[in-house]
Amino acid sequence: MFKEIKKFLSDESGQDFGEYALIFGAIGVIAMAVIPQFREAVINAFQTGINALNMAAGG
Repeated sequence: MFKEIKKFLSDESGQDFGEYALIFGAIGVIAMAVIPQFREAVINAFQTGINALNMAAGG
């Protein structure tokens, strides 16, 4: 039993999960800071696409 506990505590195969979580967290924080600056541009781009689709459909 102690041998299995020692093996579990020394196992490093799950360490990548923590590293990926930190990377994704950093990307999330950066995205939350950057996305609002481009809000109007994104809305305008989608609206242009919607208008083009409506015109192509004859509406």
